[in-house]
Amino acid sequence: MSGPTARRLFRGTGPFELTEPMLERVLDELAAAIAPDGEVSIVLAVANGGTIPGAGLAGRLAVPLAHIQAKHNRTDAIHTQATGNVAVAVPDGFPDALSGRVLLVDDICGSGATFAALTTALEPMLTAGGRVETVALCRNEGADRAPDWAAYTVDDWVVFPWEAPPAGIELVALPSPSPLKGRTL
Repeated sequence: MSGPTARRLFRGTGPFELTEPMLERVLDELAAAIAPDGEVSIVLAVANGGTIPGAGLAGRLAVPLAHIQAKHNRTDAIHTQATGNVAVAVPDGFPDALSGRVLLVDDICGSGATFAALTTALEPMLTAGGRVETVALCRNEGADRAPDWAAYTVDDWVVFPWEAPPAGIELVALPSPSPLKGRTL
């Protein structure tokens, strides 16, 4: 478990909606941006939010996919702050050792706590020269650490294609992501 964390920002500009067609475009663009930096050995998808984007990136990069679990939010209710106390669970069948370039994928980097806890948990599994790079579809401006790769920086809640939209709340479409700047699209 990790401790206190940054607070996600909810400025009232959303909640945003990442549509299925935009998800496919973002995954294409992330894969195209990630590939030139060297061969990826495995994609680790954070269950549950990173499951679909992780599978999408693993398929586009033609590399193996594994899942790892992390939980710290009490609820999936809109505008809920993260607790910062992340419980990490390594499922049966998870690789004993990780080598090369490992992509750790989640839907959003809300506070940075999930990526921090998982990166720490994965460290002992890395072989010499192995490294973890974090990938998120979105990064909340309140996060105290930026993922290595992200398509969007947001200042409100994001509803992803695999999530049910909140009842009675109008969603704001995310615009097309900006061209790659450094390691953020």
